[in-house]
Amino acid sequence: MNRLLAYRAVLLATLGAVPLGMLPVQAQAPEAAAALAARLALLQAEVRNLEAENAIENLQGIFGFYYDKNEWQQAADIFTEDATFEWGGSGVYVGKPRILAYLRSLGAEGPQEGLLNDQMQLQPIVTVAPDGLSAKARWHLFSQEARHGVEHFWGTGIYENEYRFEAGVWKISKLQLYSSMKTPYEAGWGVTALPRSTPSSDLPPDLPPAMDYANYPAVFVPPLHYPHPVTAAVPAPQPAEPLATDPGSLREALDALEPRVGLLQDADAVERLHTIYGYYLAHNQWDELTGIFTPDGTIEIALRGVYVGRPSVRRNLDLYGVQNELRGTLHNHMQYQPVIHIAADGQRASMRSRAFSLMGNFGGTGRFMGGTYENIFEKREGVWMLHKDQQINTYFALYDVGWKDLEWRPAPGITDSNPPDAPPTLQFEMYPRPFLPPYHYTNPVTGR
Repeated sequence: MNRLLAYRAVLLATLGAVPLGMLPVQAQAPEAAAALAARLALLQAEVRNLEAENAIENLQGIFGFYYDKNEWQQAADIFTEDATFEWGGSGVYVGKPRILAYLRSLGAEGPQEGLLNDQMQLQPIVTVAPDGLSAKARWHLFSQEARHGVEHFWGTGIYENEYRFEAGVWKISKLQLYSSMKTPYEAGWGVTALPRSTPSSDLPPDLPPAMDYANYPAVFVPPLHYPHPVTAAVPAPQPAEPLATDPGSLREALDALEPRVGLLQDADAVERLHTIYGYYLAHNQWDELTGIFTPDGTIEIALRGVYVGRPSVRRNLDLYGVQNELRGTLHNHMQYQPVIHIAADGQRASMRSRAFSLMGNFGGTGRFMGGTYENIFEKREGVWMLHKDQQINTYFALYDVGWKDLEWRPAPGITDSNPPDAPPTLQFEMYPRPFLPPYHYTNPVTGR
C-alpha cells in the first residue's frame, strides 16, 4: 500500500494538483508519464499475481474439504477438462471424466457412515507464472483415515500441483501427490511403514506412475517446482498490456488498484486474527481471546449453544479451563487450511478452516479433537474482529483408542450451570456418524 501512496503522489505532481514541495521525499523526483505508466503496470501485475495466490490457496483448501466428505463431483468440477491426476502410486488419470471415475472408485458419493477421511492441505508454496495465467504449488498432506471397526491410519505426502486461469477462474490442471508415509494407528510410524499404493486392476490408469519411488522408511525428496529462494533470481510479474500515459488514465488505474490491495490486506488480517485466536485458546488466555470479538459477537462450540456479546463470550470460555492455568494440562489448538472470502466492500469476511487439538492431562488421559470452523469476521472502525465463532466438531478421540473403535457420542452440549443465551443454530453429528458442515461458499468453478 505504501507504493500505491507514493505512485499517487507522483501522479498528482504530474497533474499539477499538488506542489512538489508538499510531496514525500520519495515522490519529489519528477517522472515522465511513460515511466510512471510502466511502474503502475508492474504494480498491477504484482497485485494480480497476489490475488491469484490467494485464489489458488482457497481452491486447494476447497478441494481438501470436498475430498474429506466424498464429494467427488464437486471435487472433479474444479479441474480443467484436460487435467491429470495421480495419487501416490495409483498411476495417472487424464481428463475430468477419468478423474471423476477414479474418485468414485474410492467410495460412494457423499458423507458415509463410519468413514473418516480428513485430508489436510498444509504449508502452501504457490508460484504464479509471470503472466498470471498459470501457477504451480507445493503442499503438505497430513491425513487421518478410518473405517469404523475395520482400520485406521496416519498418512503424509507432498503435492506438486499445477493450476490454470480459465474463463476468469482458477482450476487445477495437474494434481500429483507423492505419498511419503502411511502407518496403522496402533503401531505408528516407529514400528510399521506401509508401501505406497499401486495402480488399480479394476480401474487401470491411463498412464503408469510418473516416477518410481518408495514410501518411508525409504528416503525420497519430491521434485521442487521452485528455485532456491535466496540464490536464484525470481522473475518479475509481466504486465498484461501497456497502460495509456495520459494523466486521466493513470489516475483511473491507480484508483482501481487501491481497493484491490485493500482486499489483499484484509484477507491477510483475517487469517492472522484467526491464528492469534488459536494461540490464545491454547493457553487459556480468555480475556485476550474475548477482546478480539466484536462487542456483539457470538461463540458457538460443541453444541453448547450460542453465547452473545463479549461478557457471554468470556463466560463461555470458563467452560474450557481456568484463565492462564496450564500446569499439567495440554491443549495445542491448531487451525489451518483457511478458505477466506472478503466481501467486496472490505467490511465483512467468511472463513472455513480446520481445527485439530492435542489435549490431555499429565498422568491422566490424552485425546484428539478434529473439527471445522465456519466463522464470520467484521471490520469495526477500521479494525478486523471476530463476529461469529462456530466450530463443528468431527470427533473427540482418546489417544489409546483412536478412530477405528471410537464409540459414537454426542458433542458436549449445553451446560446447565453456565447456560447459553440461545440454543445451537446447527445440530450436527460426530464420527462415526456422517455429517457435512455447511459451506459459506459455492463451488469456485461451477457455482453449485
